[in-house]
Amino acid sequence: MVHVQFNPELLTTLKGKVVVLTGGATGIGRAAVIQFVEAGSKVVFGDISDEPAQLLQSQLGTSVRYVHCDTSSYSDQLALFTTAQSAFGRVDVVVANAGMAVHKNIFDPDSDISIEPTMKEVDVNLKGSIFTARIGMHYLRKNGLDGGDVVLVSSIAGFKESGGLPTYTASKHGVLGLMRGLHLTAWPEGIRINVVCPWMTKTRLVKGIEQGWHDLGLPENEPEDVARSIVLCATANRGLGETHPGAKMPFAGKILWIAGGEAYEIEDGIQELEPQWLGEENSKVLARGQAYLASQGTSWDADKLKEKANGIH
Repeated sequence: MVHVQFNPELLTTLKGKVVVLTGGATGIGRAAVIQFVEAGSKVVFGDISDEPAQLLQSQLGTSVRYVHCDTSSYSDQLALFTTAQSAFGRVDVVVANAGMAVHKNIFDPDSDISIEPTMKEVDVNLKGSIFTARIGMHYLRKNGLDGGDVVLVSSIAGFKESGGLPTYTASKHGVLGLMRGLHLTAWPEGIRINVVCPWMTKTRLVKGIEQGWHDLGLPENEPEDVARSIVLCATANRGLGETHPGAKMPFAGKILWIAGGEAYEIEDGIQELEPQWLGEENSKVLARGQAYLASQGTSWDADKLKEKANGIH
């Protein structure tokens, strides 16, 4: 685990950049919209909470556009990105921030097994992030090798047990899987994909545990702290040799855990310690297999390989 400290001088690298963000009306998303705008960015954000979103847009002026967007709707997300392209001509940073939690545990022994449970957490937190990343990467590719940044927002529940929230935990684990499934192939295209995992952050999602947490003196984040880490991910590779203290370059495929307002990178440590937790011989064999899977011409798509063998392009 490495403490990564925010370098405010890198905010200048965001001037004129175009940011598309989901879930920007309240909480972490709202704080991120404000911080990007204060850095000189143009922001297009989506949400389903129209009243606070429209108020935020009116407060921040012409460099901001709000689009009503249910992140679980592919067509809504297409419209969000189309608005950014039409209004500002490009997209440089993509933030998959929209998230939700259902605090009723569908695995509770008293729950009615005859009623199909809601999968809204999976739809918003995971499926929505997949949609954002897919459409966002399409627009970032238009920048050529300049590419851009995709920042995914997961949670402490993305890598740690969270009793009572099994569906939420599964959806947030999936966001880490999305990063790990994308970043190796995105990097050659100039696209950096990173994940932010906040611990307890004072938003409406934590009302049930907030007082007890405070009474124990446990670390707390403000929404602005998490937003600052999102901006950190969006600027870490833009400083022409300068980056945030503690950040290991290139800053791609990283996981930032946010606790007590501070950011700690944990993915590099997980990868470096693999021979210890997987076993040295297993790690060596795994590396050989991974090298094959990453080699030129290898594809999971059997139809694509058949087309290649037949000379079809």
